[in-house]
Amino acid sequence: MPRRTNAFQRLVTLLTATLAGRAQVMESAMLTDRVNGEQREVDILVAAVAGGYTVQLGIEVISWARPADTPWIEKMRAKHEDLPTDKLVLVSESGFSAPARRKAEFHGIEVLTLEEANKADWPLIATLTATGAFEVLTISFEVAGILQQDAGSREQIPIPLAVSLSTPQGPVTMDQFVRSILDRQDVRDVLRQNISSDQLHDFWFSYSHPNGLWRCEEEGMVGQFTELRVGLKVLNTASPVRFASGKFRSVPFVSGTSTSDKPVQFVLARNPDGSSSGYLIDDSGVRTLSSKTVTK
Repeated sequence: MPRRTNAFQRLVTLLTATLAGRAQVMESAMLTDRVNGEQREVDILVAAVAGGYTVQLGIEVISWARPADTPWIEKMRAKHEDLPTDKLVLVSESGFSAPARRKAEFHGIEVLTLEEANKADWPLIATLTATGAFEVLTISFEVAGILQQDAGSREQIPIPLAVSLSTPQGPVTMDQFVRSILDRQDVRDVLRQNISSDQLHDFWFSYSHPNGLWRCEEEGMVGQFTELRVGLKVLNTASPVRFASGKFRSVPFVSGTSTSDKPVQFVLARNPDGSSSGYLIDDSGVRTLSSKTVTK
């Protein structure tokens, strides 16, 4: 059976991924039926480790024009009885009938719907209302290090983004280290001041420390890294969007889809500290978003 999705299912997937923390979220996941071995599609699968055990949460989504009814509850319950999911959550775009809610509650099934936002004072909403566009800053980068070898020579060496580094906060990858620099607001401001929309720009920056950076003790290369050189490719795009605001599990969010020929769908959920985070899907794949609507 081919995997299927729709705009509402993808919206719920993005919201679930935003709120899931370290859990793994998969859209249109295929699970094996325990009775007949058949592959069955689950709209959204959330897998998390709790107490040393992997717990799988199955989410089924429906976007009927009318409230979900009791037969749909029963159909989903019967489907998941033979699937390796530990809990079932049902999400309906148009809500649930009262009998359907009672049936779900009796069987321990959680039912959710998207609530309308009670307040529209989120700054992001005001920005979207004023401009009608969603701006995305896409940054890719490569890293090289200047190695001062104990033997006296200096050499520039490419550094893989997956390499692990020791820091006072614990081990991090080079990718995480560079992103922590790029996430600084002053860095973002400088980039935005020097780019124009829909054009690819090349930048580079240097990072060093008075006490040096990291030791390197590989065969043929023993010394101290004294400088990082990071090459950036930056693209700023602004897509006209149709957006809406609401609440999911009591968390305010803004979602949007593009109104141009470039497919874009995004979700930003408001965090307790007033910032926001979420995900964006476009023709480049899935990317994370920060409160400044910038891809990481």
